[in-house]
Amino acid sequence: MKYFRYFPKLDYDLDDNKQFRQAVDLFRISKVVSSVEDDITFYRYYTIQDGERPDHVSQSLYNTVDYYWTFFLVNTNLKNYYTDWPRSRQKFDEYLEETYKTEYIGIDTYDFFDKFEAGETVQGLISGARATIVSKNTSMGWIEIKDRVGTFQSNEIVRGLTSLDFITISGVGSFKDAAHHYEDGDGNWVPRSEPSAAIVTYADYDFQLNEDKREIRVIRPEFVDQVVTQFRESING
Repeated sequence: MKYFRYFPKLDYDLDDNKQFRQAVDLFRISKVVSSVEDDITFYRYYTIQDGERPDHVSQSLYNTVDYYWTFFLVNTNLKNYYTDWPRSRQKFDEYLEETYKTEYIGIDTYDFFDKFEAGETVQGLISGARATIVSKNTSMGWIEIKDRVGTFQSNEIVRGLTSLDFITISGVGSFKDAAHHYEDGDGNWVPRSEPSAAIVTYADYDFQLNEDKREIRVIRPEFVDQVVTQFRESING
């Protein structure tokens, strides 16, 4: 990564055994970082397009891929490309599939806060389908399940085989489509009992988090060479 080549290296005895190894001096703080962040004339905002990597944006803005590291310099929220840079739509879909491997049973009522136990098996009285309970959230209206065998029917009663509790379910789906929270028309989080409450699923919530990463600060092209030069001098000064 070209960004780190500008940092001086120090000898560290990392294992306290008198065996010194060179490591990048990450504790060297460049004063140019704060000066650029504080001076709005140095930067503008840029919206990262679907699938754009830092080197793509650098090429687009500066006609070189070599300045991709400047985005991490002027955006304090950008620390790790793999977690802080927005995923492409394809990568986002892959993330959902990898993250949400369980399912949920939807429940419209609020009367199961003291019902069922994590780890017990529930069975549909009509379908005969079975699944193991992972967790539940009465406020959001779901019971998380795994290892489902068979197909639950909408509006059927399911029974806990350990607790012997009963509940009528509204349906079953991938856990990414379960309620993360509910919002009113102004985007405020509200109880699901609110008349204006609209469901925001885990997939919806993660999607918005990903979209929020798209707007970043970038150094204006006319200033980038000046800032890079100052950064190098400050790091090695």
